[in-house]
Amino acid sequence: MRILLITDLYPLFEEEKGIPLTIRDFALGFLERGHMVEVFRPNLIPNVLIRKRKLYKNGCFENKGIRIFNKNFLTPFQKNSVLRAYKKYFQGENFDAIIAHMPSGIMCADIISKEHNIPMLAAVHSSDITVMKSFKYLMFKKRMFEAYKNAVCILPRSFWLKEKIKKIIPELEKPIEIIYSGIPLAITEENEKLERNFNSKKAKILTVSSLIERKNIKNLMLAYKKLKKKYPKVSLEIIGEGQLKEKLEILNIKNKLDVKFSGQLPHSDILNKMKDTDIFILPSKNETFGMVYMEALSAGMAVCCTKNSGIDGIIKDNENGFLLKPNKRGIYDVLTKILNLKPRQFTEVSKNAITTAKMFSYENSIKNYLEKIELFRL
Repeated sequence: MRILLITDLYPLFEEEKGIPLTIRDFALGFLERGHMVEVFRPNLIPNVLIRKRKLYKNGCFENKGIRIFNKNFLTPFQKNSVLRAYKKYFQGENFDAIIAHMPSGIMCADIISKEHNIPMLAAVHSSDITVMKSFKYLMFKKRMFEAYKNAVCILPRSFWLKEKIKKIIPELEKPIEIIYSGIPLAITEENEKLERNFNSKKAKILTVSSLIERKNIKNLMLAYKKLKKKYPKVSLEIIGEGQLKEKLEILNIKNKLDVKFSGQLPHSDILNKMKDTDIFILPSKNETFGMVYMEALSAGMAVCCTKNSGIDGIIKDNENGFLLKPNKRGIYDVLTKILNLKPRQFTEVSKNAITTAKMFSYENSIKNYLEKIELFRL
């Protein structure tokens, strides 16, 4: 197949900051399986500046063998300007399918799909739900709805997003199929060899996150403060950077929490940390999927995720991980529950986590995604 991927959430090069690699990994998976993939990255300039991302020039880039055409738009994706950009970058291309991720990608894909009669599949992230529900994005809501109606298939990134989109647009008569992410099978199989010795009195807790409001790290730290009274030797490490880092560090000092802030670490270092840590917790509010949860599952950690968010649906409460309410009490309760597990109970959860990671492997996620494209583009 010849696939055009349209999204503003695609890195122009490996070290570009603020761009997750999940969508790029999907594209590389398609490429590895013999499909031709090109990327159109439409950036709304005000949005880039608000997010404090670097604004790169218009033009062609290449990342790991995939061409990316970067185009900056001052106003929200008017038909003529989108089609001019498409003609300039993709003149003569005959794509079999358009895959759209994120609101900007979906709105641009809708225009191109209609003009050139190319079937479009629309992925759903938490950002799309925000646009569809928030009054401040009212000007985009109609366009998003029209794009969903034009799509041949809707592809939510998680189980809970599938339920969200069905509730927000109950009249949407389109196939809705989940496209999940996964960890390479080789990593998970290597982690199966680990021998975990769970000691609740000295348990290590880890979170990996952008330090922003939505990730809910403040409530995690406040719950940890209460937890330390009962388990004084339990530790918490926070990996990541963000606009709230200074405030969180002040909270740490004032409350004498001894939380370790490790800043931004290389991906390989994070995976190694997970092998040596017992509990992973990220109590985000409104998380799309969160590859970091899958990485933690693949390491056999006790993984804690917010109910109706992230990988709820993949995580089964008390079986392969734990679900929580994203307030201080809910976080404290789930951590206490884990620390009250007997070693054999912790081991059972750990084994189930690794089994789950193998089921939802990177290899299976690519196969699943390609099957959806093949099925619904026709």
